[in-house]
Amino acid sequence: QKVLENKLSELKLAEIAQWTEKQRQLYKKYYDELWQVRKVLATYHRIALVIQRQKQLVEQYKFTWKMVNQDKHFTKSEIDYMYVIYTGILNDSLYNLDQIMLVINSFKTQMSDSKRLEIINKAGDGIDKNLQDLQQFNNQNIQLSLNRAKDEHEVASVKKLYGLPTE
Repeated sequence: QKVLENKLSELKLAEIAQWTEKQRQLYKKYYDELWQVRKVLATYHRIALVIQRQKQLVEQYKFTWKMVNQDKHFTKSEIDYMYVIYTGILNDSLYNLDQIMLVINSFKTQMSDSKRLEIINKAGDGIDKNLQDLQQFNNQNIQLSLNRAKDEHEVASVKKLYGLPTE
């Protein structure tokens, strides 16, 4: 009877072990799939932020470029120089967007997640730097125009042109 009880307990333990292993495999697959979804969502979130920054960069460029061309405090050669700088910033931002397109298209081809995230983060940091450079260059140009203004009325006109608050 003791041998029979031991054998029965052994069978029950084996059955419990099998059931536990099935549960472990089931949940492992479930959590692995969740992890993959989380990584993809994080990737798409970063891409959305990069695209939003690029849009912001283009909008700021278009606004400021229009204003610079209306500003009488800049010479033709200064505007030509600004054009070169703005074109460089925009071209660099387009390169960064091309890197994002490489990642998006790579979902169809082989690329490790770490490589994909590395490219996205590098391109995102590049777009952030492009936007920061554009804002800094815009601010320098606006300040130059304000410094060249001869009187309070002219300063107020420059501030109004660039959408700055007048005191």
